[in-house]
Amino acid sequence: MMQNGFKPDKFAFPFALKSCAGLANLQIGKLVHQHLVCCGCDSDVFVNAALVNMYAKCGNVEDARVVFDNMSVRDLVSWTSMISGYAQNGYNSETLSFFNLMRDLGVKPNRVSVLSVLLACGNLGASRKGEWFHSYVIHTGFESDVLVATAVMDMYAKCGSLDLAHKLFDQTEGKDVVCWSAMIASYGFHGQGRRAIDLFDNMVKAGVRPNYITFTCILSACSHSGLLEEGKTYFEAMKGFGIVPKLNNYSCMVDLLGRAGQLSEAEKLIENMPMEPDASLWGSLLGACRIYGNLDLAEKIADRIFQLDPFNSGYHILLSNIYAAKSRWKEVEKVRLMMGRRGATKEQGFSLIEFNNVVYKFGVGDRSHSESEKIYSALQELSAPMKQLGYIPMTDFVLHDIEEEAKEEALSYHSERLAIAFGLIKTAPGTTIRITKNLRICGDCHNAIKLISKIENRLIVVRDMHRFHHFKDGVCSCGDYW
Repeated sequence: MMQNGFKPDKFAFPFALKSCAGLANLQIGKLVHQHLVCCGCDSDVFVNAALVNMYAKCGNVEDARVVFDNMSVRDLVSWTSMISGYAQNGYNSETLSFFNLMRDLGVKPNRVSVLSVLLACGNLGASRKGEWFHSYVIHTGFESDVLVATAVMDMYAKCGSLDLAHKLFDQTEGKDVVCWSAMIASYGFHGQGRRAIDLFDNMVKAGVRPNYITFTCILSACSHSGLLEEGKTYFEAMKGFGIVPKLNNYSCMVDLLGRAGQLSEAEKLIENMPMEPDASLWGSLLGACRIYGNLDLAEKIADRIFQLDPFNSGYHILLSNIYAAKSRWKEVEKVRLMMGRRGATKEQGFSLIEFNNVVYKFGVGDRSHSESEKIYSALQELSAPMKQLGYIPMTDFVLHDIEEEAKEEALSYHSERLAIAFGLIKTAPGTTIRITKNLRICGDCHNAIKLISKIENRLIVVRDMHRFHHFKDGVCSCGDYW
């Protein structure tokens, strides 16, 4: 258009920006932004709304907010684009704050806004806030919307209230494939693979046709519960429904085989796939190598992964874990130096706990909390009874060549333990403690929390990046299979 001498106007730019958003092409989006400023269209409300949407969908939430704040007039589209941008990009606290801002300024939240805050509550594990938004959904009439009802159900499941999620699922009328799939995924996430299978069978009997996402959910559920043969059966069943397996389905099968110790079969499946495997698929097999201590295969896989995604710190850390478990400290150091050269920085682990409608965040060795002294004291008091029950620190999870005593101390103050200690000192005896962790829970913390649940006679629910762990009476719901 511009090459032919035509000057774009306020009607052309929103379409161009929408295309950039659909392609998630931030670079071109910024060029379009420059052109619209030069053309004097930067004061138009529809152009600015499209700009907010483009930046948000390209993951640049900060610039989206700058454009939003500079708008003299904001329509509902710009408000919706901003709040969904926060939610979809993991800015969970900001999503909730923005929703409050909308209500304070008299902007009536729409369906997308409600879906955004429910997603944020689920990601934070903020059940009390989620309950408030559930009440808001009921009072504003959104409850009859099956997508909103599904989001409420999913929120409760992510906050650890699986029974309540299923109750809402049963009450939802006109359940579509998204609703069924979400409930199947919830059972899988909580390690209840058999119930996920029963639900899948009920869905088919109800005449709802599964799609490839449904099969991703059921395969993942089988993987988390160690249901190897059932998983293989469902993978083959996709053909009967006329569904060609996609990369996500193959990834679930690799994870299923890897967790079951069938590393060679998992590698063979990847090699014979009809599409090119990505780094995350190889990463699933690398994770299985860590579980089973297969260093030779891990090194082979790592080479492939680093060719596909050399800047992802997670894969470097995973390989480093495998070397550390074998006390191969020189190789650990080499991996760390490789990370430094590539600029791959380690993602910091943290744990969240909600108390009195406030979400508290803890990092490893965190002493920033006003009650840190009490928190650390509570953990120290637990040390003796834990050892009496047979606790032995698994120091191979400390990725440094340091003295054993220092390793034990480093393990004692992981973020999930600090969050649990906070929960113990702030809540009444017998109260369920719910924790959300952004990374995978380490084996030592898993063992420690089992004993803490027995000592304190508490149900402790921990959601890590892969699944839920329900600790009670010294036992975890995962059966030590995760």
